[in-house]
Amino acid sequence: MNIFELLKKNNLFHFYQPIYHLEENQLFGYEALLRSDHLKSPAHLFKDAMKSNILYHLDTTSIEKAFSIYRKQHQQEKLFLNVFISTLLNPNFVDFMENLLFNASKNAPKIVFEMNEAIEEEEMWASSILLERVAIFRSMGIEFAIDDFGQGTASLRNTLEIEPEYLKLDRFFAHNLGTSEKKQRLISLFTEYFNKDTTVVLEGIETASDLQTASDLGIDIAQGYYLGKPAEIVS
Repeated sequence: MNIFELLKKNNLFHFYQPIYHLEENQLFGYEALLRSDHLKSPAHLFKDAMKSNILYHLDTTSIEKAFSIYRKQHQQEKLFLNVFISTLLNPNFVDFMENLLFNASKNAPKIVFEMNEAIEEEEMWASSILLERVAIFRSMGIEFAIDDFGQGTASLRNTLEIEPEYLKLDRFFAHNLGTSEKKQRLISLFTEYFNKDTTVVLEGIETASDLQTASDLGIDIAQGYYLGKPAEIVS
């Protein structure tokens, strides 16, 4: 089944992975992850959408569906939504988000846009319009996160320019964190530098040892299979 058939038949859904506040020992929010029974990897879906020039349609369809399902069950916890830079820059996206939030109840969950350094959109980070768009969405109450920090070559520059509310470290840093002194020193550096203005989030926590080490290093927010696997939310 190709990308057009998936969208036409509305054959897309989301899994939601929990994100926890470690110090307060409570649920902080969920990340919405696009899924389909007919695709092995969501990455293939987005690549097909790019090639077919319908990435904006797919991205906004995903955002609207994830938000509408989530807000029926969760109103206090934040909703982390992945968004492409090209979507943020699309001239129609401001109206799209204004309508989405306007039609939602006043108790709708707080949205966090996760910005990822997709190779196909690397040059778009340099757009003079991007910071203006970020400011507009912030005025709507939307927060921002840099996703997979440490994976892309421009991570530090983009983080300093965007000044995100959240910095999600790439899962590489969590793997065997409990036994890696080098990774521990890096995470200590990140938390010491960023945590004054930006909350550092560690993804990919898979063991109790890595979780404890992350907490000891000053990580307040964490995500990973050890804390909770992605699952559907029944509306």
